[in-house]
Amino acid sequence: MKKTQPTNKEQSLGLNQDITRRDFIGGSLLGTGAGLLSMSAPAMAKRKQQGLVPQRIPLPLANLDNKWTGYGGVGDYAGKNGNTHEVVNDAHALRNGDYNDLLKDAKDTGETYDLVVIGAGFSGLTAASTYLEAKPDARILILDNHAIFGGEAKENVFEVDGYRLWGPQGSSGTVFTKDKTRLPISVHRMWQKLGLPESFDHQNLEGTDKNLLVPEDVWGPMHARWEDADLGWFFEKSGWVKDPWSNGFEGAPISDQLKRDYLQMELYRRPPRRKDWKQWLDSMTYKDFLLKEMKLSKGVLPYLDPLMAAMGTGLGSDVISAYQAYEFVQPGVHAYRRYQGFGDPTNHSYIATFPGGNAGLIRHFVKNLIPDSLSGDSSLTNLAINAKVDWQALDRPRQAVNMRLSSTVAVVQHQGQPDQADAVSVVYYNNGELAHVSGKHVAVCAGQWVNKHIVKDLPRHQFKAMSSFHHAPILTVNVALKNWKFMEKLGITAARWFEGFGWFMSLRRQMLFDGKAPMPLDPAKPTVLTLFIPFPIPGMPLPEQAVASRMQMFSMSYKDIERSIRDQFAKMFSANGFDPARDIAGIIANRQGHAYAVSGPGFYFGKDGEKSPSDVIREGFGRIRFGHSELTGHQLWTTAAEEGERAALQLLELG
Repeated sequence: MKKTQPTNKEQSLGLNQDITRRDFIGGSLLGTGAGLLSMSAPAMAKRKQQGLVPQRIPLPLANLDNKWTGYGGVGDYAGKNGNTHEVVNDAHALRNGDYNDLLKDAKDTGETYDLVVIGAGFSGLTAASTYLEAKPDARILILDNHAIFGGEAKENVFEVDGYRLWGPQGSSGTVFTKDKTRLPISVHRMWQKLGLPESFDHQNLEGTDKNLLVPEDVWGPMHARWEDADLGWFFEKSGWVKDPWSNGFEGAPISDQLKRDYLQMELYRRPPRRKDWKQWLDSMTYKDFLLKEMKLSKGVLPYLDPLMAAMGTGLGSDVISAYQAYEFVQPGVHAYRRYQGFGDPTNHSYIATFPGGNAGLIRHFVKNLIPDSLSGDSSLTNLAINAKVDWQALDRPRQAVNMRLSSTVAVVQHQGQPDQADAVSVVYYNNGELAHVSGKHVAVCAGQWVNKHIVKDLPRHQFKAMSSFHHAPILTVNVALKNWKFMEKLGITAARWFEGFGWFMSLRRQMLFDGKAPMPLDPAKPTVLTLFIPFPIPGMPLPEQAVASRMQMFSMSYKDIERSIRDQFAKMFSANGFDPARDIAGIIANRQGHAYAVSGPGFYFGKDGEKSPSDVIREGFGRIRFGHSELTGHQLWTTAAEEGERAALQLLELG
């Protein structure tokens, strides 16, 4: 086949360069997925009436290849960026029942474990650690469908001009108080168990005479702590507006009414006082609270929707519970913390972030369980940035904890009646084969979209509870730059835009390890910018919107994503000396298909006097218990650890 010559536009964006980042270019927008996106909400509703369950709408997401996944960086995390084509293919084969005819031929490994854990994220690793603390002689097997542990706590690594650069694939950050004599306000006991520090120092800006404000994390300048960064807003027709919150939005092409609404949104501090305020918030959408209680116009919604979706709600104000907005410190609802005497949490806290996000933290969990799994000692410096995985050490005979990666669990089922069984069968797919092990106890620390398919003797009421969960995606894109002089020239360290692809990015000051910064913070030197891109589609009902948003992300090939990023950066920064072909060293796309559970009204406290779905699932049954952060409605590493610990303690009580 004759090779297609790059167009002038492709050359100007750097899409023709024959370097490492270009090795995976190819693919095209998947037709059915793209067609789904053009459906109106009534059309989606019609499909539901015809019996097409939202999570099972037939889409072309099988037989994907590495052209869809794209470039994956260097080091232990190379080629393991988000939901890769291997993970997606295996997951949809499982969902569609492709393994069913082969299950009877699954090879019995002859292994029986005291505990089998499904999932090697924070919940699964905490479940294993909690169980092992109580039973030091226990044998534990951890199974995970990804090629490396961590769930969404993984990282991307680049090598650019002699510098090693990191960016998070998803999970990122731990909340600390500013008073360094106090403990973190959002930390699980595992933090102290692992001997992690309770305060951090951060690097200083170098290489410029400009007094630029660079934040310590990317989350604060999104909105809650805009004062910590030199923030710029970009509008395609009129260009840049710098420090809009400080200058009264001068020069911003928005109406005076919207400017007043933005300010009112920040000044609103007196929501209705009522004893049942939590349940009340959970009875409505956040959109209803904004428009009916705060009396704001609909113009604030496009500003808030990507912000809250990226921070953890998954979708926008039209479908999430106002109480979920409260959990993520959104304007208006977080004023209830003042009534509780907490004040504004953004005034006395900050987020500590490892270079590769919570990948640096997850390695502490793994090293604690399997000491030989990572090279070097258990120091912060080693495990945060230097340690290498010893793949053989993860799964060796005669060690307390074994971990099998790239192992997609297909069946979890009691050996007999659940209330009488002494063991549980677990069948998983690995390296082209199905294998079977037994566990006296099983902690299923996967999301409900998985659990309801693999747990074969699941009671109907728990299946119903799991089916009530809906999940939204996040596309995390790490862009490695050879320099960021174009941002220095503009005088900004964070950017928000309102048209095009993505919506926000920020520089960040790295924490110091042994007094040294792992990455430079100099406009003339390389850095990584991380974009957390959600896909809310306002106007669709929650079930359909969750699926459509996921398909919108999955329908983009790596080439689509790379082209969109390069084009967006060129629009915003070319006038200030940026050249995408020259200045972008690499782009890694991390698709997280079920990044966040979207909590609609009634999620937290139930409806019509019934238990919440989370409480139903937490009960478990037989020798199986469930633990996952989504049960709390806010997916953080701390809530994952809490749920994993609770599941393990429940299993230990069974004896």
